[in-house]
Amino acid sequence: MVEVLVALSLMALLALMSWRGLDAMLRVAQVTRDSSASIGGLQIGLAQWAVDLDRLVETPDVNALDWDGHVLRMVRSSPVGSAEALLVVAWTLRSVAGSPQWVRWQSEPLSQRTELINAWQQAAVWAQTDRDERDDNTAASGGSAVAVTPLSSWQLAYYANGQWVPSNTLVGSGGGRRALQANAVVANLSDTPEGLRLLLELPSGGALSGSLRSDWFNPASVVMR
Repeated sequence: MVEVLVALSLMALLALMSWRGLDAMLRVAQVTRDSSASIGGLQIGLAQWAVDLDRLVETPDVNALDWDGHVLRMVRSSPVGSAEALLVVAWTLRSVAGSPQWVRWQSEPLSQRTELINAWQQAAVWAQTDRDERDDNTAASGGSAVAVTPLSSWQLAYYANGQWVPSNTLVGSGGGRRALQANAVVANLSDTPEGLRLLLELPSGGALSGSLRSDWFNPASVVMR
């Protein structure tokens, strides 16, 4: 009887150790999956950020870039079939399922002046709305919004006269702009900043944390140097 009790005790101890080991392996696997998903989402978001800036378009109606300290709005080109159209894009920090996230909003393809102006205003209204986005992919104000990554805060700076300067507002001067025509792109970046620096502060305790910086330089400014 004693030998049986000892054997059962050893089996129970082995089972407990095995369960703890399996639980630790599952936790590590989950952390790895979460980290991979977070890194992948952030990489995709930064790639989209760069594409948006590279395709900036200036028009006589709105600024190519506009930063009010909360939301960055921009006008960019987007191929639609064989023609070219315009998009209004907005980046901001807002709540998604109770968590602050870096979110990108995009309008439908635009080909008319009135559509562009309306979409520009819609982007500002969307960014000022306090409604909690419960889905990563949401329709808002005639466009769509996608949550990119959890974020504590973000800042922008622009490059001018050989140095980076903190920016409260980024606007175009309005000089040398041409009229916007249907299905046409005004490829003139002379009024946009020479460069734009993105500073992201990732939340602590998550799969990713710390500060991240991404610099973009205006292709027109680079060519002129």
